[in-house]
Amino acid sequence: MGLVLYYHSQSTPEHERGRRRALTNAVGISGTHGRLLIVHGHELSSYNFSDEHPLQPTRYELTMSLLSSLGWLDRSDLDVEAPRPALTEELLTVHSYPYVQAVAHAQAIAQGMTQPIDLSLYGLGTADNPLFPAIHDASALYTGATIQAMNALMEGRAVHAYAPAGGQHHALRARASGFCVYNDCAVAITAAVAAGYRVAYVDLDAHHGDGVQAAFYSDPRVLTISIHESGRYLFPGTGGVDEMGASDGAGASINVPLPPMAGDDAILLAMERIVVPAVRSFVPDIMVAQTGCDTHHRDPLSHLTATLPLYPRLAEHLHDLAHECCSGRWLIVGGGGYDPVDVTPRAWTAFFGTVLGQETADVELPQDWIRASRQLGGDPPSRLLDDPGPVCEPLPSGTITQLLTDIEDTALAELRRQHGRD
Repeated sequence: MGLVLYYHSQSTPEHERGRRRALTNAVGISGTHGRLLIVHGHELSSYNFSDEHPLQPTRYELTMSLLSSLGWLDRSDLDVEAPRPALTEELLTVHSYPYVQAVAHAQAIAQGMTQPIDLSLYGLGTADNPLFPAIHDASALYTGATIQAMNALMEGRAVHAYAPAGGQHHALRARASGFCVYNDCAVAITAAVAAGYRVAYVDLDAHHGDGVQAAFYSDPRVLTISIHESGRYLFPGTGGVDEMGASDGAGASINVPLPPMAGDDAILLAMERIVVPAVRSFVPDIMVAQTGCDTHHRDPLSHLTATLPLYPRLAEHLHDLAHECCSGRWLIVGGGGYDPVDVTPRAWTAFFGTVLGQETADVELPQDWIRASRQLGGDPPSRLLDDPGPVCEPLPSGTITQLLTDIEDTALAELRRQHGRD
């Protein structure tokens, strides 16, 4: 039976420090040491709407093959575990029973086992979320992989855990949305909260992490932070500065809605001025990072114009933050990224390679990986981080500076007032 820890909403600073020491001792993590875990298997490629759909499983297959070809997975402190599907009772901690039934029914329809019915009320059978024969089983599998990674952190089997097929952050309680059927991030965070942990969720995807925010909007035990392209220009249309949580969770939701063409410096400034101080103030026990790389300038679905060298820099910030605030406990999941055979695998390899302690600058891409990418339609350069950059100039820094100042004066100030423990 796993360790159960209880959350005390009115704890004093002295009690909080003692509680955090007990958590650290309980999971056996000390300083920056501890095992690393990847939860992945080829069977996760079954989450595949169609060959024409923007979301393609080749992105994490090529990420894993690149990490392997570089030799970065050849280390004694790294384990790779095959995923297991989420149980129905785990899905029901976030999703409604009628919705889970609807997804199962959608699978039966796609398999020709029952007559078609209109499931668009549940966001199923739409252009974004068309039915496919494994829609329930594949969705439960990526969700189970993320739960498995979270459990490894809570049980002390890993200090950092990576579930590259996870990060489906748009799914709502009773509706599929934005290529996401089950919200693995929310289900895994709910498991941690039930065990007594405070969680900070940091979302780097170009699209607002609306499903995760909605799941914890009134919960003071979960801090959600999303850096994204403003909903004025991009799906799902949410994530304004004024979305700061409700009820007991007021102040525990922070959004950084960047304008199009914001560029690397704006995203890094948001990390340094908003994410880092917010996580420090909240003092979580576990940090979760959704690492969507659709912020890149070549991504076909967004307009933030980031470059590949950004991703290892973001990883450095979050790695330091996890060790400073969470005794290293860090769950990393995938997310968006719609150049599936070139940019996305290189961005994720650079991010997780940095987590593994690898230097990513001037790394030559293995010839076998380049051939594999080209066979799938990619045209990668010779080096991991080579990037010509966007054709347009980023926005003037003054626009971003004012936005971040406004967030500091409102959302960050409210977080410190309501939930700050630093």
